Amino acid sequence: MGATTHMKILLWTASLLIVVVLLAAAAQTFRYLRTRRDVVADRQELFYSSSVFHVVTLVELAPGQGLLPGVSRLVEAIEEQGAKAIYAGKVAVNALYSKQLPEVEWDAYVLAQYPSRAAYDASAADPAYQEARESFARSYAMGMQRPAVLNLGVPIGLLGVRAADIVRGRPPRYPFEPAVLPEDVPEEMLARRDQLVRGLLANREYGSEALVVFNFIKEGSEEERAANAGYGRTMLGMMAELGIGPMHIGRAVTLEGDAEFDNIAIVYYPGVEFFAEMVQSSFYTSISGGKQLGDTLVSPTVPLLPHL
Repeated sequence: MGATTHMKILLWTASLLIVVVLLAAAAQTFRYLRTRRDVVADRQELFYSSSVFHVVTLVELAPGQGLLPGVSRLVEAIEEQGAKAIYAGKVAVNALYSKQLPEVEWDAYVLAQYPSRAAYDASAADPAYQEARESFARSYAMGMQRPAVLNLGVPIGLLGVRAADIVRGRPPRYPFEPAVLPEDVPEEMLARRDQLVRGLLANREYGSEALVVFNFIKEGSEEERAANAGYGRTMLGMMAELGIGPMHIGRAVTLEGDAEFDNIAIVYYPGVEFFAEMVQSSFYTSISGGKQLGDTLVSPTVPLLPHL
């Protein structure tokens, strides 16, 4: 075989490999997009301007206030100002409370996209928007700068994680095996886990296919960040295996009060029963100690927008 022929074969092979990789990346991207649209009821556009500004609003219902009417009124007030409600979710259980915020039993989260930070500031000053928020017992808003390129690359990154696991012969993490806990596990820890599971399973009506977890994250010390990175890598491996994972990642922007977080991560899991099974599994209990942060607020939610 001549050198020219050999070179042509190498170029053809490389071109074919590039085409295969691009097709796999495109398929992965649109598979996640279909999940976002059809399962999670998340209205985030795939492509958007870098000037857009996202806001997460947490609400606690007032006595006698209905969940769906209350959230619907807030969504309408948001969209009347030219913004877009991306996701609305009923809180299944307030899993972890922030040290920087009061321990409020939040009832729902609404994620909205504004054309710009200035557009949000104008909306926040509008009487109709203020009235909608004041109808709740309490509400709190946190901004999020959601980079388009980073979020577009998340599904591709998960595809790479999955490919690496296959090449290494990594055994599957799912189905989960139930954890066998030692007898000296603190009662408080067991009670907290049981409360989480009960809260999750009580929300099968809206959460049979999707659970969306809001994570407000403040990074800790260097040692804590290293431990949390290990936890995160293992969780991403499981997510890549099952085709689930982050839907929104962005830098947190303080809008109200003085609580400061570094990032917000909004993560999709395939339903409340899956999440309940996961937190009781040997897979999760073996790594959960690695989740170490300076501060966090964690709330699993179930999709509401289809029901408004």
